[in-house]
Amino acid sequence: MTSITTRAGHRAAVAQLGDLARQRDAVQGQIARARRIDGPADDPVGFARAAVLRREQAAALVTQRSIDAGNRRLSATDSTLEGLGNLVQRARELALQGANGTQSAADRATIAIELQELEAQARTLAEASDSDGQRLFGGAIAAGPSYAAAADGSRVWQGGGTAPAVAIGTDSVASGIEAPGVFGVTNPAAGTRNLFASLVALRAALADPDGPRRQAGIDTAIGDMDAHISRIANARGIVGARLGRLEAEGERLEKAKLSTETDLSKLESLDMPEAIARLQRLLTVIEAAQASFVKVSSLSLWDQLR
Repeated sequence: MTSITTRAGHRAAVAQLGDLARQRDAVQGQIARARRIDGPADDPVGFARAAVLRREQAAALVTQRSIDAGNRRLSATDSTLEGLGNLVQRARELALQGANGTQSAADRATIAIELQELEAQARTLAEASDSDGQRLFGGAIAAGPSYAAAADGSRVWQGGGTAPAVAIGTDSVASGIEAPGVFGVTNPAAGTRNLFASLVALRAALADPDGPRRQAGIDTAIGDMDAHISRIANARGIVGARLGRLEAEGERLEKAKLSTETDLSKLESLDMPEAIARLQRLLTVIEAAQASFVKVSSLSLWDQLR
């Protein structure tokens, strides 16, 4: 009976020493890595929570990259719209000059030359791209040209659909604005012309030798320019509002990122002084347990020899 009891005590002591050694190794590993959690065995609940936080981090990173791309695209659009607005304002000023009765045919021809340059600039701005090479005004079809020349010389939008959207939670923000909302639409039935047609019509009016007809054509062109200026201003307002929403969402994500990093740090970071103190306590306990084990083992061996 004594032998059985002795063997049981021996096994219990060995198991205790093994458990203490595992605890010691775990704490030493944590100190070496300067991390409290490195795997599920360290803290199953904490490890699971950390995994959730890391997934949130990854999702937020994807959203932030999308917001950054949207910001770049909208900022490029705003800059282009600013240039376009200045161009149309200049075209209106030239129309007013051409409407002045003191202008000679040669003067009007000079004005028409500048208008021709403005047309070329407008075509260039219509084909502006973002930093990724995507057309700003192509809508969903951003890889090809925004406008192409039709058989009659007019320029026709080649895009379609709406600009790519940036997902924000359950909502989204369009990252651009479609060309018809900026350059207008030519519709003879409605009496509207896109910017390119308006500039062409203004040049034609300036070249008309018939005074009353010329004046009527210039007056119509001035009305067109006023409509284009208003449309471009509205487009800039829309783009500015979208930039504001993306900026606000970016700030929210940054705050959430800091909060997540703080939570992760609390979960995974190691309190080094506490860990060292715990290791020292374990080493003391192990030393005492080893001494006790040696003593009990010696007594047990003596009992068996007697």
